[in-house]
Amino acid sequence: MRERDAHHVELDRARHVEYRDPSEFDRIAFAMRTLDRLRPKRMTVAVYPALAAMRVERGSNLHRGEGGSWAIVGIPPHASREHIAYALAELAGVESVPYAVQSLLAADRNTDA
Repeated sequence: MRERDAHHVELDRARHVEYRDPSEFDRIAFAMRTLDRLRPKRMTVAVYPALAAMRVERGSNLHRGEGGSWAIVGIPPHASREHIAYALAELAGVESVPYAVQSLLAADRNTDA
């Protein structure tokens, strides 16, 4: 039996790439407007200001019946509108996420105008 080489350890590191948007806007309000437009079915979603990175956690919610779920979304102060919209569209189970992101961004531009 071979002894393990203690000098070589294999680590499985997750790569995290995130665009930093320097523009000023209320990211939490944007996320709430986006959720209002997406209306995730049978899902309770909480949004909070995160410190470092976009974070999405989800689980089952038995109080909402079969198929019910919950999600907690942390939005950092540097998140772009696109990144927020993409994460929320994926969370809501939208079939065509890129199309949904473009639609959400256009709707928000019309709201701001």
